[in-house]
Amino acid sequence: IYYPRTINVNIVGEVINPGSFTMPAINTAFNALAAAGGPSDIGSVRNIKIIRPGGKVRELDVYEFLLDPTISQDYYLQDNDVIFVGVSDKLVSIQGPVKRPFIYELKANEELKDLVKYAGGLSPNAYQGNFQVKRFVNDIEKIIDVNYGELVNSANDFNINAGDEVVIG
Repeated sequence: IYYPRTINVNIVGEVINPGSFTMPAINTAFNALAAAGGPSDIGSVRNIKIIRPGGKVRELDVYEFLLDPTISQDYYLQDNDVIFVGVSDKLVSIQGPVKRPFIYELKANEELKDLVKYAGGLSPNAYQGNFQVKRFVNDIEKIIDVNYGELVNSANDFNINAGDEVVIG
């Protein structure tokens, strides 16, 4: 009878069930996160740290995995690894004719074009001439009109802030 080698992995931070998990060594960081119930409502999916004994740190970005599942092979675990899920930072919502309207976590350097990409792109009936970005500045709601059609054909992008809500007509 063959028994797979097991490893202990500690999963801490903003996950549903933090703790120490014993699992077959063949599992990846994605399997371990699933065993912990995944990130909580405030847990980051873009900045998950895999900390090896000795201090070596790798960063795991779930969005990279969703866009290219072959990278999961890069996240195998070793005995006594620690997976740390921090608090999400830049949450932005997008609604209207996109393929996946939702709330997304953006990294500091990511902007409107990245948000549309994560949302699966625009539907054919999306009006690109006037995206509305709802933003609170000093407790006052501001609505900023953005011509996305012009933005797509330029090297520029529109700066998205945490808490912004993008509405597409």
